[in-house]
Amino acid sequence: MSLNSIIVSSNILNRNFQAKVPMEKLVTDASYIFHKNGRLFLSVVKDLFDNSILAYKISKKNDIKLVMDNLSQVFCKKNYNCILHSDQGFQYTTRIYKDTLESLGVKISHSRKGNYYDNACCENFFFHLKSEHLYLKKAENENELIDQVGDYIVWYNEDRPQEKLNGMSPKEYRNHYYQ
Repeated sequence: MSLNSIIVSSNILNRNFQAKVPMEKLVTDASYIFHKNGRLFLSVVKDLFDNSILAYKISKKNDIKLVMDNLSQVFCKKNYNCILHSDQGFQYTTRIYKDTLESLGVKISHSRKGNYYDNACCENFFFHLKSEHLYLKKAENENELIDQVGDYIVWYNEDRPQEKLNGMSPKEYRNHYYQ
């Protein structure tokens, strides 16, 4: 196998977007985000237990560094017993992605090729971010866009009620679980 080989894992998640405990099933993806003079790329990791955004990273480049820097905010020790699901974007099918996650005990799951619905729960977050916040007031520049994303994610995690969570925010739902 060459260093440039594409490594695709099976679709373990298989659209089962329900998790019984925190850090059981995670999803990740990257998306364009725009300001008046250009674009940046946003990578997120979302926990399907409470829909919280566990980590995010913004970059000028949509590359493996963006994804790996984001993942390093979530995975910092060995022996995770969770699934991390993504689409088959080039960043998620690299040897470094596979080797790093496997060394941490993370099971890799990939959407079927070109199937948007297999990672719909992550795509759904991007839709909400853009329609509820970024499209309402287009950022003037990169710094303003970065601030907007950060503000939204804090609000989304701490205050935004979600029907799936019985009207609670992700933070409230998680706190309720630990009580």
